[in-house]
Amino acid sequence: MPQTYLLGWLDSLILTTLNPRKNFVCTITTQELSAISEQILSETLHIQIQLNQYIFLLLKETEIRLQVKKYHSALIILLDNAVEYQKHEVFKKQDLSEVMNTLVNSLEELLAFIESRFLNYLDVDERVPVTYFEILKNEFKQKLDKLKQKLVKVVDNKCITDILLIILYAFIFSKNNSSVTYREVLYRKELINELENFCETPKRVSSFSALDELLIYMNFNSIKYINYFKNSIVRKIDLFNNEAERLKELLFLFKEFNQMYSNENIRFNPKNQNLKTVISDWFVQEIAYLEKKIGQPLVSLKDSEKSLDSPKESSKENKITCLLSADQIGLILRASDESRILNAKSMSAVFKMIVPYLSTPYKSDLSYHSVRSKSYNAEDKDKEIAIETLEKIIKKIRSY
Repeated sequence: MPQTYLLGWLDSLILTTLNPRKNFVCTITTQELSAISEQILSETLHIQIQLNQYIFLLLKETEIRLQVKKYHSALIILLDNAVEYQKHEVFKKQDLSEVMNTLVNSLEELLAFIESRFLNYLDVDERVPVTYFEILKNEFKQKLDKLKQKLVKVVDNKCITDILLIILYAFIFSKNNSSVTYREVLYRKELINELENFCETPKRVSSFSALDELLIYMNFNSIKYINYFKNSIVRKIDLFNNEAERLKELLFLFKEFNQMYSNENIRFNPKNQNLKTVISDWFVQEIAYLEKKIGQPLVSLKDSEKSLDSPKESSKENKITCLLSADQIGLILRASDESRILNAKSMSAVFKMIVPYLSTPYKSDLSYHSVRSKSYNAEDKDKEIAIETLEKIIKKIRSY
């Protein structure tokens, strides 16, 4: 395919034909304006097809990235011009106003096409041009205004819908237009689209609300939402009369929470930790606290017994040395529990019964609380080593 400029016709239309600073726009007839509107729609579809084919034929990622950024930037410049033209007196006439609305909508469609199809090749941390951001905010407001009543009706939980709507509207009415990145805009665009779909589809029943599941999937790591979510868990376990029942319910909710998927490639606030990491840490601390409250009186009744977290001195020589770090051991034990290879009354029990009888080349005494906690915050390197270790075991079994 020849490397022609695919926006040539739109470029000429905006910079010359519809340019209010040139006298030509006043001489365009109604029939010509109608033909221009049809041509804009036709050209929009043609550009999408041609651009798709053109990018597909490029072999080097650097070339693809260059072309995507070039067309994205060019479309924003054309859109800026078109929006500026709309303020001119000549475009107050109905037929010219309709043409400009068609043009602006088509440019927005082309930008949305690039942002959805070629997102990986855009610099999402680049600042959004102010004019383009104003257009996006108007688009978001229109969608959110339509969505608001449906969402409130479907969810029937004023606390969570208020948090969500306040946060989304705050972004729309923000005066800080010069420092917003494409990452922030694209996240909110996707979130609003997901909420629109959410209001139209049936909801499954589980321990958490369907909206919670959506926001966890979207990695909606807003501090306000995270605090709301933690408080909702506290309210659930406070319905039980004693610590043992509360612990049992907390462990069950933690298991349910762990089974929900969160897309860690996106997040509401890029500066904050992933939602699942924050809430998992909170769960671990709450479980440890309840276990300690339950365990303390039992230990005082049996002075001769020691906690499983600190095995007797005489048993140390019977420990098994594992050539993995505590983080890697934690990952394997957690995965074994969640995949039901190890069957105990709780994940805590798995760590309690196994960890005290393991040591590493660098540490003879391991805390089961610490190992379990680390399994929720493992680094990528630890994950890779754990996987490689399991692959060695698989290879060995196959050789038998």
